[in-house]
Amino acid sequence: ANLKQAASANRLMLERRRDPCMSEVFPWDQIPAAHMMMLKNQHKPGNMAVLVQAPTTGLRTFEDALEAGRR
Repeated sequence: ANLKQAASANRLMLERRRDPCMSEVFPWDQIPAAHMMMLKNQHKPGNMAVLVQAPTTGLRTFEDALEAGRR
């Protein structure tokens, strides 16, 4: 995507008009297990993601991330 397309997609996310769907989300320390699942084709169909410096899933704003970090 170019810059304009990325900005439009981000705006839709912030307005909660789009919700990304992930089949699986892994914490950072489970990357080796996730990789092996992909290698053996044992993962769920769809998109996979890894949490990078995020304590949990579902954080939509910077403020949400700050609050989750305090817990």
